[in-house]
Amino acid sequence: MATYTKEKDVETTQKDHADAREALKEVFGNTARWPTGFPGFSADVVVNINGKEEKGTVTAKNVKEIETTIQDEKAKGFLTENMTSIVSHRGPRSFEESDGKYKLSFGDEGTHPLGRIVSMGGDGMKSFYRIKDGRIQQINRTTPRMAFTINIEESVKNPDDKYLTHKYTVYYFNQEKGIKDVESYTDDYVRVGDADLPQYRRIINSENGTIEVNSMTLSNHKTL
Repeated sequence: MATYTKEKDVETTQKDHADAREALKEVFGNTARWPTGFPGFSADVVVNINGKEEKGTVTAKNVKEIETTIQDEKAKGFLTENMTSIVSHRGPRSFEESDGKYKLSFGDEGTHPLGRIVSMGGDGMKSFYRIKDGRIQQINRTTPRMAFTINIEESVKNPDDKYLTHKYTVYYFNQEKGIKDVESYTDDYVRVGDADLPQYRRIINSENGTIEVNSMTLSNHKTL
């Protein structure tokens, strides 16, 4: 995904509804995350930038400690940005530390094909989800620079019966609400101990009339 800075939380008059909170808490509990105290991992990595390969290693301890031996600027940037995103989303945290800190309420009756809206009052990005069948099916956020919508297309379950997102598409919109960029993601994972670690990510990007396909393939994972 394109990088963005999380906007500061804001004051809200939105009421918190117990049924919406319970529904989103269930969704949160159904999502795979690394176990508490997970120290991070290292792996060999091959980064492919539209056909040009770079090989090296990567070590990920947390979102602020990601290191790689790859020197090529574009390959290193792609790897670091995506590893940061994966560590952020897979890392251990509680519901109360994330979406649960906002005022949660339903925004419609749930007849949409992607499920019912849950809006997050107080979030500075005006975020709202669509949830269905115990899963987030769509994510919507707005920043001063752009807005984006993530549609979850396929998920898989890990050995703990928790969901991992396998395929999703991100639509970016400019300030005039026109489509700025589209990215299609495919993610695969490998089980190492009690953690599902990134094994493969491919991104097909369409921007400014061109298509670019980039990927990273990780192997020989070792827990730190």
